Amino acid sequence: MQLTRTRPGAKLSIPREKWLSAKVWNNVLKAMPIPCVDIICERPDYSILYGWRLITPYSRRWALIGGRIVKGESLLQCASRIAGEYGLDFERLYLNGLFPINFPHRSDISISLAARKISGVPQADGFEFSKFIWTTTPPRKLGTNYARMIAKWRVASGSRAFLRSTRLL
Repeated sequence: MQLTRTRPGAKLSIPREKWLSAKVWNNVLKAMPIPCVDIICERPDYSILYGWRLITPYSRRWALIGGRIVKGESLLQCASRIAGEYGLDFERLYLNGLFPINFPHRSDISISLAARKISGVPQADGFEFSKFIWTTTPPRKLGTNYARMIAKWRVASGSRAFLRSTRLL
């Protein structure tokens, strides 16, 4: 699938002609969970990247970067696309786990990934996120599901066996 930028510096997007109609999309949301990826971007000082989210379901909360998996993408391709949408790249990627999430009007299955050896400067798009921070302490208004993912990562990433067995890149 060709990813295009709608304006210079804008987020990479899926061309509109590939989108489902609103009616079809609403039926999908009612019928099945949506596969998503959430990425824990961690620097060598163990600080994690958090974005102040502007859109539902986590509006006005700190969140991890993430998004939906596009048909035909591998986890690595999906994570690279999402990181690139915010001006980031990574050299290491790990599978942190699967997290079923139930919202009032839909369900997601989040594949939690963790990226290390991050390069680039995170750029807020003004649509999904208004700003980013790096911090070793999770912010107070962090989405509950993100807190679960980060808690698992903090424990599991201390194990060399875990890192070896879950490394994707």
